[in-house]
Amino acid sequence: MMEFEFEPGRLFHKNAENVVDAEILFPAIEDGTVWSINSTIVSPDLRGQGVAGALLAEVVERAKAENVKLRPICSYAKQKFLRTPEYQELEWHNQA
Repeated sequence: MMEFEFEPGRLFHKNAENVVDAEILFPAIEDGTVWSINSTIVSPDLRGQGVAGALLAEVVERAKAENVKLRPICSYAKQKFLRTPEYQELEWHNQA
């Protein structure tokens, strides 16, 4: 299992050369009550290994723990939310 580093609004992994090779960006919006999943990036040598899914799963778990909603913006997150009913429970819908 890959370990990720956390910064507010960002989860990432660094390779042996200390270069970021996977990350998901989710800045807080709506006064911090929602995280907007803006991008999921995985280097070509890690693709197909479930890394993007693991990044998103950790964001979902952190969102549950902090009682925030999620807004999937990037295409990967949107597709994963469509196919994962338990993620949809956390999805934020703009009421404006």
